[in-house]
Amino acid sequence: MLIHAIAELFKIKVVGSIIILACWPASERVKYARELLKHDLLTSFSCGSEALGQAVKSRVQGMLYIPDFNNTLDEVNPKYFSHFYKWVIVGESVPDTMKTFRYDADVLLIRKPKELIQYNVTEKNELNPLAAATNTSIYIFDIYSHPRDGASVYPWGFWNLKDGIHVTHGRERILRRQNLKKYPLKIAAPLGSYSEDTYNGTFLEYLLDMSIRERDPGIRCGYTSSALIIEMLNATEILVPTLLWSGEINNSSMVLELKYSRSELGAGVLRMMPERFNKLDYVYSPWQFHVGFTYVSERESSSNMFLKPFEPMVWWFCICLFLILALAQRITAKTPMEKEGAYVATLATYLQQDASAVPQGISGRWTFLVLSISAMLIHAYYTSAIVSALMNAGRNGPDSLRSLGDSKYAIASEDYEYIRYLMFNVKTNWDDLEYLKKKKLTSKFYQDIHVGVRLIQDGQTAYHTEYNQLYPHLKTFTDDQLCKLQYIDTIPEILAWVTTTRHGQWTSTFRVAGAWLYETGLIKRLVSRIRIKPPPCRAALLAERVNIDDVAPAVILTFSGAAASLVLLGIEIIFVNWIRKRNVASALIDTTDI
Repeated sequence: MLIHAIAELFKIKVVGSIIILACWPASERVKYARELLKHDLLTSFSCGSEALGQAVKSRVQGMLYIPDFNNTLDEVNPKYFSHFYKWVIVGESVPDTMKTFRYDADVLLIRKPKELIQYNVTEKNELNPLAAATNTSIYIFDIYSHPRDGASVYPWGFWNLKDGIHVTHGRERILRRQNLKKYPLKIAAPLGSYSEDTYNGTFLEYLLDMSIRERDPGIRCGYTSSALIIEMLNATEILVPTLLWSGEINNSSMVLELKYSRSELGAGVLRMMPERFNKLDYVYSPWQFHVGFTYVSERESSSNMFLKPFEPMVWWFCICLFLILALAQRITAKTPMEKEGAYVATLATYLQQDASAVPQGISGRWTFLVLSISAMLIHAYYTSAIVSALMNAGRNGPDSLRSLGDSKYAIASEDYEYIRYLMFNVKTNWDDLEYLKKKKLTSKFYQDIHVGVRLIQDGQTAYHTEYNQLYPHLKTFTDDQLCKLQYIDTIPEILAWVTTTRHGQWTSTFRVAGAWLYETGLIKRLVSRIRIKPPPCRAALLAERVNIDDVAPAVILTFSGAAASLVLLGIEIIFVNWIRKRNVASALIDTTDI
């Protein structure tokens, strides 16, 4: 009966194999393993704790301990009392060697079967007899270990042959682990841009001051959400300022605080990186990290703007339509003057200019009306196509780190520890970034954000910082400058995580609390308070202004036409003078003959 209860208990814990800590004879081991195999549970035995290190870490491992047959529990490393190991202890009380263990330990105490009076568990976790009726039941208890108060036993459920396992206090077990009874938990928070010289207040006041939410938003979001978790767990918060964020060149580092379990939570959010997987556990992701260069670009010029709105087939169609309407205008003309000016009148109407004269006949006027409507529609299509092209004009500027290195723009950056030690002050395996550093990096690269904003405004520098910190400073930009802002990412928008100690005793508890923050919407509200939207480009609804490069072909064509008109004028004057001289000579000959 005891084996049956143990097997069902491990199945509830989704355990497929069990390690039994017992120094038994071989015959007893075979007998016990055979009984558990009937319940589809694989079993191995260990007289010490060496077998625990050989367990498969990718799945949950069941652990069975029976104190009557051995005393090896004191040899077990505390790391094996984690949520990856599901412990079942057979006995009447908690062993002396288990008075304190990890907070995330999943340990159940199962008492040996005996003829017992049926019990009911009260709200005060006391077992009181209900009636005189008896039932063979095995009672199961939860062993809860508080880091300050030690281990204690609480009812969890019971097992019998009729009902199997019946959990009576599952909810209480969950709530018990969400109440740390004011136990102190440390939050390691990098100082970021905080300084007593620039902010009149303590570091804690700085983190809670939402009037300057653009400063250190990743630290601010990570700290506030961590404080919410600690409040939810009824723990006491202790803030531990550190000089460094992710760097390990100094003992005052947030990562080192977590790595060596000196603090429980890290306020500075971090991206997932392979080299961090062996140092930290990622709890939840409250922030989206986005870093890159910002600069003011110029619009890409379009020298063929006046031809581009129509495709070649449309232009040929317009020419054919012009010839047809001009011919119709000439045919329907009533006077010689109308016939001579038919082509010019058609061209003038096509160009939205006044015609020289309105035809006198009904057919001519009807033809002129058709011509006017056709010209109006073509002009409307043409101008709207140009406006659409201007509104969707591309930007004439670099769009990658390599092209930025080849551009006219200088580069500068806000001075942040992660920018120094993950990007620009170290050798990376990113070819484009290394190319940019080789081409553009100078001794004046690191600049204050206020200086950086002025450099962007001057139009000759691309400034590197987290975009959320930059947006509030762009309020001084004109609409034209805002619409010309271009961005080149060094870190595309990516989730950034609050972290804790690798395989620490608080990881599972913090993850549950982090999920609670999402379910209640607290994370969404917090991020909406800290997240800053880019200033709107109010001129985006208007077309771009035409610049000199756009109209260069039209200007050249106009001057060429003007020059051609002067040449034609000269030819015309020469021709008229020649005709005049010829006529005078002819008149003199005629006079002589007379």
